[in-house]
Order: sequence, then structure tokens, then C-alpha cells
Amino acid sequence: MTREALSHGSQHEGRTILSIALPLTTAYMAEMGMIITDMIIVGRLGSDELAAVGLAGDLFWVFLLIGMGVISVVGVLVAQNLGAQRPRAIIDAAEQGMVVATVASLPIMIGVWFLGPALGLAKQEPQVVALITDYSRVLIWAVFPALWFVVLRNYITALAHSAAIGWITVAAVGLNLVLNYTLVFGKAGLPALGVVGAGIGTTVVNWAMFFTLVWFVKKAPQFDGRRPRIIPTRLNPATIAEIARLGLPVGLTQILNAGMFSAAAILVGAISAATLAAQQILYSVIYLALSFAAGFADAVRVRVAFGLGRQDLPAIVRSARLTFAMATLAALVATLVMWLIPELLVSVFLDRDLAANREVLTIALALSASAGLFLLIDSLQMVIADAIRGLRDTRSPLWISLLGYWFVGIGSGTWLCFALDLGAQGLWWGLVAGVSLCSVLLYLRYRQLIASGLPTQAP
Repeated sequence: MTREALSHGSQHEGRTILSIALPLTTAYMAEMGMIITDMIIVGRLGSDELAAVGLAGDLFWVFLLIGMGVISVVGVLVAQNLGAQRPRAIIDAAEQGMVVATVASLPIMIGVWFLGPALGLAKQEPQVVALITDYSRVLIWAVFPALWFVVLRNYITALAHSAAIGWITVAAVGLNLVLNYTLVFGKAGLPALGVVGAGIGTTVVNWAMFFTLVWFVKKAPQFDGRRPRIIPTRLNPATIAEIARLGLPVGLTQILNAGMFSAAAILVGAISAATLAAQQILYSVIYLALSFAAGFADAVRVRVAFGLGRQDLPAIVRSARLTFAMATLAALVATLVMWLIPELLVSVFLDRDLAANREVLTIALALSASAGLFLLIDSLQMVIADAIRGLRDTRSPLWISLLGYWFVGIGSGTWLCFALDLGAQGLWWGLVAGVSLCSVLLYLRYRQLIASGLPTQAP
């Protein structure tokens, strides 16, 4: 192949990656925007309400990410079958994904229901636990539409038509803002429901997003010939088993990764409510910035799987390299913002003029440097991990996450925090060490897979 042809191929692939990643990045930022909107609104009620919604929102996402991780392989199967030109298998992967999402929702809902009592056993402050219980027992009804939405999102992402996801989710942010403001503070003649109102608003928005995406999938002509049924009329045990086999390690990895954030929040909650509130502010900024990494991670996963379906190793390497470069640039920009203007970011969440908030603000600013470094490295490991998953290796990221995030990250962070009395700052440096190890090991595994050639197993 000539240099001109290679250059043209890279340009085309770069445009394809951006066409997938940018709408998804917008969608992920909008989803995080909804959570941040909840926190900003309830933060005006007080620091207890802020801590409760922040911690409950984190743990809700931990549970939800388990299901999302399992059904994320729907995108891998759809993309691989697209590359292999098997339209019937594309439809089957999406339909059976809806079945798996429905089953996965049930244990997640049970876990969310018992969030409050579980945190009470973890010795969180009683007033925060009570607020978490009220909020989470409304939020459980958002689980079904959230996971069904993710199945369809993976389906259209694998087909490189993700623009609609961005528009739908951005519109949902506005709806979420209106609903939550109205319900939390009791506007338009409605009673003030506090944190319960925030939970109701978020639940309604998730149902609205799902039904809107269903309408798009049903009506858009680009899905003709490979359009799935939203309610499957048959079960395919082989496809369901494949989704479970490939997806369960991803779900477990999501538990380890997201659970690390929640464990760190619980640890700093044992220091003080002010430290927990500061931690939630930093988490919100990090989650929002990680939207870029999540969008590129989804893109590289489906493009690598597409190349696998075509049995085209050079295309896989090209897709991965381009995505790694784009994701690194985006992560660096986000990190620099966090390092250079932390005061502006932190002041969005709490009124800097109130004396009661000054301790929270001081703690958050002190932690911003280490949190920014964590953001940069974590963004890179997310994208590399999904390149590996696109090659149908979903187990390696699981074991690497267990070692990096928990044994090194939480383990050394807890030791630095409490044994050496470095507080939350010590915890954050432990997390940086853990995610650094993950990034190195994941990249070595990716290089090993590429060097060993492509598996020929069909989905």
C-alpha cells in the first residue's frame, strides 16, 4: 500500500473515530452534567444534602456500571459482525442484549434500595444516611430505562451513527434541570421535596431518554435491514451466553474501578463530613472530564472489533494508535484546566462567601493537584482497556484492575491516609500509584495481543 493510501486511510479512520467519540463524549458529559446539576441544586440546601446526593449518586453509578459493563460487549459483537458482514447476527446481538439488560436490572435495583442501611453500618453520619435512603429509593426506578438505553447506545455506536445520542442526552440535561429545580424547591405550585425531588426528576429523565432513542432506532433509515426489536420475540441462549461470558468480566471490572471511587469516598467520610463533601466535588470534576476518555474508549472498542471482524490487523493497529493519541490530547487539556483554575471549578458547587463552606473549599483546593494527575493517567488506561476488549479479551483488564486499583491504589492509599496520618492527600497519592500501574500493564497486554496475531473465532 502506498504512503498516500495509508495517509488517506488514517484520515478516514480518524474522522470515523471522531464521529463516534465526540457525540458520545457530549452524551457522557451531559450525563455527568445531570448528576452535577443534582448536586448543585441540593447543595443549596446544605452540605449534608450535598454529601448525601454525591455519595448516593456515586454508589448508584457503581451498581449501574456493573450492568453497563456486561452489556457493553453488545457493541463489540455488533461491530465484529458488521465487519464480517453478518446482518442477522447484528440484530440478534442487540435483541439479546435487551434481555440481558432486563435480567441485570433486578439485582442492581435491590442493591440501590439498601444503600442507606448499608452505609449506616459503615458508620456514616446518621443525617446523611437518612437523606441517602430517601434519595436512592426513588432512584431505583431509573435502572431499567438506563440499561435499556445503554444497549441501544452500544448498537448504534457500533454502526457509527452515535450523533443522536449526543442530542438526546444534551436535551435531557435541560429537562433534568427544570424538573429537579421545580421538585427540590417546590416551584409551580408543587411541594418542596428536597433530595427526593432530585431523585424523581432524574428518574423521569431516564425514561424520557430511553423512549426517545427507541423512536430514533425505529424511524432512522440507516438501520434498515439490521433493525432490532425493542421487545425481543425469541431467546437465543448461545448469544446470551456469549454476552455473559464476555460481559461479566467487564461488569466485575466496573465494580473494581467504580468501587474504588466509592471506597475512597467512604474512607474520607470517616475523616469528616467536610472532607467527604470536598471529595464529592473533585469526583464531579473528574467524572465530567473522564467523559472524553469514555467517548474515545467506546470508539476504539467498536473500531477494533470491526477490524477483528474483517480480520484486518493493520486497520486495528491504526484505529488504536489514532484513538490513543486523540484521547491523550483531550486528557491533557482537561488536566491542565484542573491544575490551573481549581478555584473556579470548586466554587461552582458551593458559595465561597459562606463561612460554613470554607473548610470544604480549602480541602478541595488542596487535593486538586493529585486529583488532576489521577485524571490524566486514568483517562489513558480507560482507552487502552477498551482496545483490549475490542480484541475480545475482557479478562485481562479485570485482573489488572484488581491489582492496580485495589491492592496498590486503595491499599497504599489507606496506609498513607491513616497509618502515616497524611489524610485525604495520602489517599489520593495511593490512587495515583494504582492507576499508573494499571496503565502500564494494560499497554503491555495490548502489545502482546497485537504481536500474537488475530483470533479467528467468530461471534
